[in-house]
Amino acid sequence: MARAEDLFERISTDRLGAIDDLIAERASEELFLDFKRSSDNGGGNHLSDRDRDNLARAVSGFGNSEGGVIVWGVDCRPGPHGDVPVERFPIEQPRRFRSWLEGVISGLTLPAHPGVRHLTIENDDGFGYVVTYVPKSYLAPHQCLRPIQYYMRAGSNFAPVPHGVLAGMFGRPPSPLIFHMWTTAPADIGPNGRVSFTVGVIIVNRSAAIARDVYLNLTVHTPNGSEIGAEFPDLRNWEGTQAFGSVTQILSKEGFRLAPGVIAQPLQLRFNLRSPFGSHFLLKVATGCSGSPIKEYSNRLTTADLQQLYADLVADGDSPEARHRFVERILGSPPKTAD
Repeated sequence: MARAEDLFERISTDRLGAIDDLIAERASEELFLDFKRSSDNGGGNHLSDRDRDNLARAVSGFGNSEGGVIVWGVDCRPGPHGDVPVERFPIEQPRRFRSWLEGVISGLTLPAHPGVRHLTIENDDGFGYVVTYVPKSYLAPHQCLRPIQYYMRAGSNFAPVPHGVLAGMFGRPPSPLIFHMWTTAPADIGPNGRVSFTVGVIIVNRSAAIARDVYLNLTVHTPNGSEIGAEFPDLRNWEGTQAFGSVTQILSKEGFRLAPGVIAQPLQLRFNLRSPFGSHFLLKVATGCSGSPIKEYSNRLTTADLQQLYADLVADGDSPEARHRFVERILGSPPKTAD
């Protein structure tokens, strides 16, 4: 997992605790982290020009670099090792502020960055923080439209990039970037209490390059008494193997190419989970292709987590939302599509 994505997932999980830790640790602004105080603390009638400009530079700078995270609602001051967070200035109506950020993203850079995500974290008093995740972009370079300038992250700042430097960096052919997604159906509870559901594993090429030698490695540790089965629906284009009942490997066949933006489903999983759960659940996925970095993901649930999920499902098993929610919690947080 990339450093910026790992930081965003940490904040997504620990929420206020993560922000408190970053402030208590005096975490300096760095290549992957930026703190911003809103110019009006979110109290205006729309996103201020200053906040809009700061977001635009961040989308261009982080998108053209290795990605990064912006925490809105914290003020920074210069320190011996860079700018450090010193004081909280929570955002008024953070959900509204988030909607303003989402509303301007498409008009900030050329081309627009399609992967920007926002997270709202609220206090009990209705104030809070908004966290913006800008991943490294496969559409880079991104030009900021106001002012007309390309930016990159340099230390704790967004620095303008001269044309010569930009040409040297992005004049090379782009590398493919392979990610996984899910297609899911709601869980069913059998007469013996066993929870069953089916998951389609999708591979997508989120880049401007054609991908070859595409692979996916998946490891699932299930509690005793639970089972997982693998099916390979497209053996014409993919080779699939399963080892020890928990490790599944997929590799595209010679001559198969995955075009930019195209998805493929080489694997389908059948889960049968039985309570009580005697051990934890672990899901690990690694994807990539020839010439691309490895994209890794994992989701771990303790025995107590599993028992609570099961109890919630049994209590509200007639609800399609509850049955979908159970599957989503088992799989974790990558982007999903629902049947």
